[in-house]
Amino acid sequence: MKLDFAKYKTFIAMLLGMISVILALVYVYRDDIFQTIQDPGQPFQTYDPPAPPDYSSVDSWLAQPDLNIDPFTATAKGDVFVVVPSVYRGGEHWNLPSEDLKRKNKLQRIVRPNYVAPYGDSGRLFAPYYRQASLYAFMTNREDAQQAQDFAYQDVKRAFQYFLKQSPPERPIVLVGHNQGASHVQRLLADFFQGELRERLAVAYVIDHPLPLEAFNGSLSRLSPCSSMQTVQCVVAFGSFTPKDKVIAKRFAEKSLVHDGLTYEAIANRSTLCINPLLWTQSEDYAPARLHLGGVAAEGLDPDMKPAPLRKQTGAQCQDGLLYVDTPRSKSLRRPRAVGAKFRTLPSNLFYEDLKQDAKRRVETLLMANILPERAGALLDDFEVEEVQDSPVTLPETE
Repeated sequence: MKLDFAKYKTFIAMLLGMISVILALVYVYRDDIFQTIQDPGQPFQTYDPPAPPDYSSVDSWLAQPDLNIDPFTATAKGDVFVVVPSVYRGGEHWNLPSEDLKRKNKLQRIVRPNYVAPYGDSGRLFAPYYRQASLYAFMTNREDAQQAQDFAYQDVKRAFQYFLKQSPPERPIVLVGHNQGASHVQRLLADFFQGELRERLAVAYVIDHPLPLEAFNGSLSRLSPCSSMQTVQCVVAFGSFTPKDKVIAKRFAEKSLVHDGLTYEAIANRSTLCINPLLWTQSEDYAPARLHLGGVAAEGLDPDMKPAPLRKQTGAQCQDGLLYVDTPRSKSLRRPRAVGAKFRTLPSNLFYEDLKQDAKRRVETLLMANILPERAGALLDDFEVEEVQDSPVTLPETE
C-alpha cells in the first residue's frame, strides 16, 4: 500500500494553519480569556463569603509591632497603616479566603518586602490580612464586583479601627495603599480623616489606583494634594506606566472603579491626581533618572533585612493625570511576561527608596510642627520633683 505523500503534506499544512490561527486568536483575546477564567461563576448575592479575620489576633496581620512594648521606645516616631495590593486572581471566590495559605505565603514572600517594608523607617508597621476582592472584581463593573470590593473594604475599616486603638494620639500616621489597597485607602481618607484625625496625617499614598481630583472638592474636602517635599496632612497619588503599557493605562483611565463617597463608579477619563515621586509635585516637567533614589525587587527576605535599592533606573513625567516612566534598566524591575501579567501586582517596587525617604521626611516634618499633643510622661520629665516632708499640724485650742 502506497501513501499519498502529497495529500499527507496538504493535511499537515492545513493542521499547522489551523493551529496558527488558534494561537493567533488566543493571543489577541488573551485578556478576555484570562478574565473569563477568573469569573467565580455565581452572583455575589448568593455567595457564601469566607470567615472574617480577628484583628485582635496577631495571626490576622501581615505586619504588626509587639503591642506589649511601649510605642514611645520605638526608633521610628510614626505609625504606618499599609493596605496591601491584590494577590488573588479569582476563579472560585469573589474574595480571598482568610485561611488561603498559598496567598498568605505570597504576601509574606513578595508583598511584604516590596510594598510594606519601605515604610519601616517612618513608624511602626501595621498591615492587615483582609478578604481582598479578587482580581476579577477589578476587571468588570458588574454590581457583584462592586459588592466584592465593598466587602473587602469593611475588613480594612475594621482593621484600621483596631489600629487606631493601638496608636497614641501623639504619633503621626502614614497611610499607604498600593493597587487594590489604594482604593481602600481612598475610602479610609474619606471616612476617618475629614475631622480631628486629619491633624495626625503625615501623608497618605494612593498608588496605582486612580484618585479623581474632584474628590478634593467632595469626599476628601479637608485634605489636599502634596505640593512639595515638606507638605504634611496631604495626599500623594500616581499610577505609573511604561511606553509598553498602553492597554493598562487606557483601562486605568477609563474603566477603573472609584468610590465617590456613596458608591463605586467608572473613572471615565476624569482628571486624576499625579504626584511625580521624583519631584513630589504635580509638575508635568520630566524628572531624569539621576533623581531616582532606587527600586527594589525583593523576595523572601526576613522582616529585618533591608534590600539594596537599584538607583537611577527610570525617569518619570506626569501627563494628563498619569505617570509615565522610562523602561527600567534592570529587568528585575520590569513587568514579567506572563498571561495576565498586566493585571497582576508587580514583584517589585520601582519607587521603593523614593517612598521610603519621603515618608520618613514627612513624619519628621509633622513632629517638628509641634501641632500634635505631647506625651504626658514627657511633660513631667521637664519638671523637678521635690520630696515633701511631713510636718506636724497643730489644731487651735478650744474653750
